[in-house]
Amino acid sequence: MALTLTAEEQAVAGGRDGDGAATAMRIVTEAARLLGAPRLIPIASAHIDGALYHGDSGTLFAERLVEGGARAAVRSTLNVGALDLLGCSKVRLEGHERAMARRMMDAYRALGCEPSWTCAPYQAGHRPAFGTDVAWGESNAVVFCNSVLGARTNRYGDFLDIACAITGRAPDYGLHRPENRLAEVVFDVSALPRAFLGAEIAWPVLGSLFGREVGTAIGVVAGVEDRPGEDALKAFGAAAASSGAVGLFHIAGVTPEAPDVATALGGPPPQAVIRVTPDMIATARAGLSTAKAAGRIDAVAIGSPHLSLAEFEALERLIAGRRLKVPFYACTGRHALAELESDGRRKALEAAGVTIVADTCVVVTPILPDLAGAVLMTNSGKFAHYAPGNTGYGVLYGSLADCVESAVAGRPVFSDLAAGESGNVATPTPVGFADQLSPSKGERKGAKLAAGISSPPSSGGEVVCEANRSGGRIPADETTTEILVPGPPATGESIILTAPISFWGGVDAKTGRIADVRHPQHGESIAGKVLFLPGTIGSSSASAVLLELVHNGHAPAALVLHEPDAILLLGLIVAREMGWKTPAAVKLDRDWFGRFRGKRVTVDAQGALAVPD
Repeated sequence: MALTLTAEEQAVAGGRDGDGAATAMRIVTEAARLLGAPRLIPIASAHIDGALYHGDSGTLFAERLVEGGARAAVRSTLNVGALDLLGCSKVRLEGHERAMARRMMDAYRALGCEPSWTCAPYQAGHRPAFGTDVAWGESNAVVFCNSVLGARTNRYGDFLDIACAITGRAPDYGLHRPENRLAEVVFDVSALPRAFLGAEIAWPVLGSLFGREVGTAIGVVAGVEDRPGEDALKAFGAAAASSGAVGLFHIAGVTPEAPDVATALGGPPPQAVIRVTPDMIATARAGLSTAKAAGRIDAVAIGSPHLSLAEFEALERLIAGRRLKVPFYACTGRHALAELESDGRRKALEAAGVTIVADTCVVVTPILPDLAGAVLMTNSGKFAHYAPGNTGYGVLYGSLADCVESAVAGRPVFSDLAAGESGNVATPTPVGFADQLSPSKGERKGAKLAAGISSPPSSGGEVVCEANRSGGRIPADETTTEILVPGPPATGESIILTAPISFWGGVDAKTGRIADVRHPQHGESIAGKVLFLPGTIGSSSASAVLLELVHNGHAPAALVLHEPDAILLLGLIVAREMGWKTPAAVKLDRDWFGRFRGKRVTVDAQGALAVPD
């Protein structure tokens, strides 16, 4: 379906409002074209994920917008930056990197964004009304906005979020459309003990399992008898968005679009029912820890998403005036910090040994001590997912009470409810009901991908897959590639990922090495190779990581995707806007990926793939 722009949108794209606004409109329209949106729609607000420093490329892009006179047209709050501007904690960025991180944060303020510096804007007064169209980035903020508030946003990646804010427009596709917000999967937790569902530790574990099982699909949780609070819902959503690519969940009788299961499904029966068992929970909980045999901890970190005032109250009750023996980091926004300072609670927490981290968090910027073989304990499913790749620390997952008692004792301590005998359970590998869902609904396409990729039998000789934007077939192989983002011809060794990946936390932005310790290809490099990507999960910052890899020369030679990626490819779109040499991205059904395994692959300017004998 062709994209149609209004006369006003065409005028902005043509430069009427300056170069910055024109750049933003081009990014929005290119994303809309890539995703098959027929038009753009107005938005009421935005939450910007792109102010976090991953390398110089993001700073240069933001300053390009400022130089072009761009300004946000709608209310736009900011996610965390790389610096604690309030000086609560010490960030170990130095020299050039520190200066560029500060320049980035300053640039986004110059664009008219609010300096909220939090991943939980919904706790800081930014709560769009039910049914409102918005453009939010940051994976946990997106899922909370959709699921708990009932506003409508897709998973907007870095750069598209600020482009939407500047233009006041977003592509009309995916979760902006009511028909795409219906559940397809029932996630039945009725077999789990009620006491477990009432415990704080349950929701990150449930979210991690939910994300792995449903991937990008929409699921409705059934069997929750007692209404969880907002902190439990944010923990569930954050974990689901990290382990999968969840942008919206429903909980029957709890979230606004799901008074019951039938309403959430919208009439048709579910395409799958996942009946959650205690054994599944034990496996999911074990998968959140990567340092299962650890006899020590080097730090504790909580607050991803940022801690609410209610969570600080729980922390204070658990510490109960005792002194902590290991570094304990509590990440929050300046909105909560102001309340803590007003009545002296911040001083009391710091006297007990708590370091409050504001405007940022320990997993997005270097705050934790640089220690080899170190172990971090956390109650956050999101921290548990990303900390190994971003900090180098192994992770132990436990409840908030476990974290406090461990910090007091100076060694891991687990309550009976949290511990069990799950420490030797292997980390889950993504498996699920892949390919059962309709491919026609924007972000809802597909579910979690099965580990391993099947391929048609090879007949030997040269493999050629030609590119075609119209989707015609190539008689020789009956396969067609489609150009997603054009680029120059390239040749490289193939690397075919056997599981989805989050580029942020999963790929080192400086080197292109796979940093996610849970990924089957951990340690391999995608730099200079033809990357076959069956799917992505996790963070909205994947686009920023890819942009930085392009800028520093460690990007893949070309990308081959099973389907257009709503976040990742923004990195290539922005790289082209910046005038940098940008690898091509093409679409090819993943069933054909195996034919290129272990081969040297050429991608020509028309997007055709070739592997000579």
